[in-house]
Amino acid sequence: MIASRKKKRIQISIIVPAYNEGFHIYENLLTIYKAVKGQKVEIILVDDGSDDNTFEESLRASQKCRALKLIQMQNNVGKGASLFRGFAEAQGEKIVFFDSDLEIAPQYIHKLLDVMQKTNADVVAGVKDPTTNRFPAPRKLMSAIYRTTVRFLFDLNITDTQTGIKLFKREVLENAIPRMSVSRFAFDLELVVAAARFGYSIVEVPVEVLYARKGGMGRMKFGNLLATFRDTLIIYFRASFWRWLEPSISTQIWMFIFVLGVFLAGIGFAKVLSPIILQPALDRVSYIIFLRFIPAAIRDPMLAIAGVLTVLLSLIQLNKSLLNAFARKDRGDLAGILRK
Repeated sequence: MIASRKKKRIQISIIVPAYNEGFHIYENLLTIYKAVKGQKVEIILVDDGSDDNTFEESLRASQKCRALKLIQMQNNVGKGASLFRGFAEAQGEKIVFFDSDLEIAPQYIHKLLDVMQKTNADVVAGVKDPTTNRFPAPRKLMSAIYRTTVRFLFDLNITDTQTGIKLFKREVLENAIPRMSVSRFAFDLELVVAAARFGYSIVEVPVEVLYARKGGMGRMKFGNLLATFRDTLIIYFRASFWRWLEPSISTQIWMFIFVLGVFLAGIGFAKVLSPIILQPALDRVSYIIFLRFIPAAIRDPMLAIAGVLTVLLSLIQLNKSLLNAFARKDRGDLAGILRK
């Protein structure tokens, strides 16, 4: 169901997803409207299949806010899918994604717009300011772990992808959204990764977030956290060099043969070097390096796990290097790649 106003020339579209926010959505929508009143703006509220009175209260707010457009999803499809649905109706050349709970003050919308104008950035993302934000310890811990994971996997020039305020030039979303597959917990990350891969400039702005949810994690339950990390790994694979390469069966076989060769060579070198290492002069060194002071039942599994982790970490770093290499511009020599 869509309730809309007469079309007019719009410069800024503010898309606000909401799920079961009926207890404060009326006041929050009017607060957003007051913060941006006077600009050529539209506010698009997307009710993500709420089972409370979110849509009714939003409809009541629309009686006082002529810039407000309402979209009601029949089922709960996720925050990302709701934002993308709102974008399909948006008319503005600049698009703001903004959380409906107002844990971030709507005045920050002006700040992001100012930064975009001054820097000509394609994306301006709000990031949590660690000096002003006061979150419960569990939320801080999980946020820190997730930020560290994202930074290690993707090498983005943004410290926080999950804060609920972002500003885009329309072109960015037109190019990025059709390529996305995640619609719930990690959609922010996939959107930023897509923008970065297209070469759009991304600038971050620290914002104060007033945590108002009950409980240490708010709506992010343990199952949601697992789903977020699962989606993050899916995004990593979809954005990886290995996915770009799409190796054939024969190439995959040769990759397996390569790994098997490394394994067999490791065993062979270990056998060849054992008599040398066990000479008195080097025996003490090998005693420490190969953890011979630890019982074999514990040491051997530890070394195996360490080897597997080393391979995984190396593959992640190689993935970054390969993607950077293929993203370089053709220099017109043998080091470049030219496709017609």
